[in-house]
Amino acid sequence: MLLRGCLAAGKHLRTPAFLRTSCSSFGSVIYAQRHRALFTTDAVDPLSRVRNIGIIAHIDAGKTTTTERMLHYAGFTRTIGDVDDGDTIMDYLPAERERGITIQSAAITFGWRDHQLHLIDTPGHVDFTVEVERAMRVLDGAVTIIDAVSGVQAQTKTVWTQASRYQIPRIIFVNKMDRDGANWRKSVRDIEAKLSARPLVLMIPEYTGGERLEGGTLESWLDVVAMERVVFDIRADNTGATVRREKLVAGNGASFQAAADAREQLVEALAEIDQHIVDVFLGDDVDGDHLRLPTAELRAAIRRATLSSQASPVLLGASFRNIGVQPLLDAIIDYLPAPTDRPLPLALSPASSPTQLSKTDSEDSKQAHLDPSEKLVAFAFKVIVDQQRGPMVFVRVYSGTLDSRMTLVNGTRGGVKERATKLLQMYADTPEEISSIACGHIGVVLGLKQTKTGDTLLHPQHSSLSRSSKSGSKKHSKMMAGVSDTTEQPAIGLQLHGIDVPPPVFFCAVEADSPQDMRPLNEALANMTLEDPSLHISHDDETGQTLLSGMGELHLEVVRDRMLKDMKINASFGQMRVSYREMAGQEATAEFVYAKDIANKAVKAAMRVTVSPIADAEACADSNSVDVDVPESLGMDESGSQREAVLAAITEGIRSALYRGTLLGFPVTHTAIRVSDVQYFGEDLSTTAAYRACASQSFFQALKLSNPVLLEPIARTTILCPESHIGSVLSDLNGARKGRVLSLDDSDAECLDSTNATKVLVAEVPLSTMVGYSSSLRSLTAGSATFTMEVTGFGPMAAQQQQLVLKESLGYC
Repeated sequence: MLLRGCLAAGKHLRTPAFLRTSCSSFGSVIYAQRHRALFTTDAVDPLSRVRNIGIIAHIDAGKTTTTERMLHYAGFTRTIGDVDDGDTIMDYLPAERERGITIQSAAITFGWRDHQLHLIDTPGHVDFTVEVERAMRVLDGAVTIIDAVSGVQAQTKTVWTQASRYQIPRIIFVNKMDRDGANWRKSVRDIEAKLSARPLVLMIPEYTGGERLEGGTLESWLDVVAMERVVFDIRADNTGATVRREKLVAGNGASFQAAADAREQLVEALAEIDQHIVDVFLGDDVDGDHLRLPTAELRAAIRRATLSSQASPVLLGASFRNIGVQPLLDAIIDYLPAPTDRPLPLALSPASSPTQLSKTDSEDSKQAHLDPSEKLVAFAFKVIVDQQRGPMVFVRVYSGTLDSRMTLVNGTRGGVKERATKLLQMYADTPEEISSIACGHIGVVLGLKQTKTGDTLLHPQHSSLSRSSKSGSKKHSKMMAGVSDTTEQPAIGLQLHGIDVPPPVFFCAVEADSPQDMRPLNEALANMTLEDPSLHISHDDETGQTLLSGMGELHLEVVRDRMLKDMKINASFGQMRVSYREMAGQEATAEFVYAKDIANKAVKAAMRVTVSPIADAEACADSNSVDVDVPESLGMDESGSQREAVLAAITEGIRSALYRGTLLGFPVTHTAIRVSDVQYFGEDLSTTAAYRACASQSFFQALKLSNPVLLEPIARTTILCPESHIGSVLSDLNGARKGRVLSLDDSDAECLDSTNATKVLVAEVPLSTMVGYSSSLRSLTAGSATFTMEVTGFGPMAAQQQQLVLKESLGYC
């Protein structure tokens, strides 16, 4: 009878509160079915009721644990998934459940307070940072989770910086308040000092004695915005689904005073950045009394500060103990932006020169209007290859509506037309077919065979396509070849800003066990690189090996396990190696004449190429400088197109040659290249293909003459280690690993054992010496230390070490 009454009243009650206070877990399952239908049919909520959010944090901060509670309280799941038990909704890959970490970002859609939330749970390990990057590209807001014991950690700063780059508003959830050593005040100080952010504390614990959270004190918290006591019932209902709110009054004594003091600090912090709250505070109705400030005005001020990224609300909780997640969901609705609250995404109109496609501040830049009535503009931010369905392309729609069976134009791939055969709404790994993806929403498209991560999809009648088709002449296509791009055709139409993928730093060889296994291996590698743009496949011409490159040891281990265990590929993987870079050792010049017969037609070109090392390696950020000097009179016609075509061909030849050095075939970086004395032998002999080939071979000759050197990746390593083991760790870093210690400080984390405090050691170490360091550190510290690594750049290798690397790789030197 109660369940029937719940379902009948469901249309009139706010569903989450209704579930928390009235329905059984079985009723939650019924609601999960109802809310799927509500949010995945044509009756889509207005954009103001949509939230595209992500969960970001350092590894093991509690991202997936928090997400599982969100899904349960929203009525999506009947029981709460547990990372340790391997039964979570969001971590569905076998490798994720086996290792207990998030490897692949997962998207899910659910409802809360009559709003629709598209949530993406992202990995916290540095090896999978590209998953965070492409999620950030399409999010409107983010929840940053911080461990209350460890505070702001290395990867916390990394993902925070990624969010700042896209100007994403964030709220902060200080998790694990139930653990020994939890200190939310220290975490707030960390937010200010390490993230350079302004925290707005909205909730504090209600201490009934002492300063430790234990027993009943875990259940009671103070909401300083609404001036209420929030009580989580984790005793009668161990899921924490029942939440009780009580108004704080002066008779509550110390609790009321603590909340009043925290509210005063919150108002003072807002007054520094929001003039409207100052006017309300000084008005006759409030008269300078913090407690008389209306809750609605305070929430509006917090929202304005959050949307402008001037401040970030801070909430507290313990997700594993089912505490604090419902207020976090409320804060997502109250303070994070809807798609209409975000600045319009920057796009690029059809470019008139090859360099304009890479400039976000070009005169051709414009904003893609968020308008359901305009023609479709969508962005593909992720691809998953399903064995039955084929490529599943995750898209964010920025304009118009994406309908099932619609023909789409991939402007990034030169205007390739593809048909969206089906549209899906994803619930982690469970799809549900839908008829359309509305403006501002996230969904999945099936049937797109050539679409990759970072592509822009347009309506066939989009106005930018008609403009670009007029300028898309053969001459323009040739000139576009001068841009460093892997696509066969130049991009056309409106282009949304793509995704920056960092270069790989580890690689290993992979070989099929038999000739019959070659085809499955190649298909598997193609699918893996389509899913993960940070994976690279290359072929060594000298050894004939296929090389698989990735972001780290764990990254390549996961790829290997997926191929061998999940895809059942019969292949062998070689030893993990570091991906080096090559650089010109000194200035050198080569003059080269290219003269050959191609298809029974003679071609000829000549030029001089000079290479030299760039002294300030940090300033050039793993890039090169190319300067091509083509005489103004070189076969110039009235339009000047001949000279421009030669310039583009030479630039393309140099750019393509930079991908493979002369020592070990690693990419060339930190090198300045100057091309001069370009000679012209007539229109019939000096073709653009001749100049392209001549430029590549001239560069190779000059690089060989420069005595090139190897550059090795340098990893900034942060180690948290008990003081009793710090001597062993330092000796290992300074000795065999050739590290350089930058700092050694006391950890901010509180330690119950004062005789063995935790130290934070920061060092720069050659990445090649850190292969297998995880096992070594466990041995040195009896498993009590942890570390994180981030590649910060490339540094010169000692001559003796270079000889050893050459001998190991080539068998001689």
